[in-house]
Amino acid sequence: MKNIIISIALLIAIPFCTSCQMSGVGVAPSTTPITENDTYTVIGKARGTSFGVLIYVLPLSEPDNSGVARDRAISSSGGDALIEVAETFHWLNLIFVALIWTDCEGTAVKINKDAALNSNK
Repeated sequence: MKNIIISIALLIAIPFCTSCQMSGVGVAPSTTPITENDTYTVIGKARGTSFGVLIYVLPLSEPDNSGVARDRAISSSGGDALIEVAETFHWLNLIFVALIWTDCEGTAVKINKDAALNSNK
């Protein structure tokens, strides 16, 4: 009987020690400064994700989840930069472990540097 009471108490207590949240969304016009002299070609939608793990407060993965997610989105599309960028940060807090993941979405573009150089001549 004592084991049943302890088991029920743990089943009730564990959800209070965990949480899952979306802590924020970041929006930016581009990942690279694009001036009025620059031209670019739109490649299409791109998406990148990065994961991280914390045990207590000790990180066991990449310290820059946001930058890694952006780099993965750019490299997966074959572009030079992203425009219309949105990043979403997610946390899953367990008792002693926190899982963190970042999603980065945007439109991949290929910047035409020759066009910008030739317009200045």
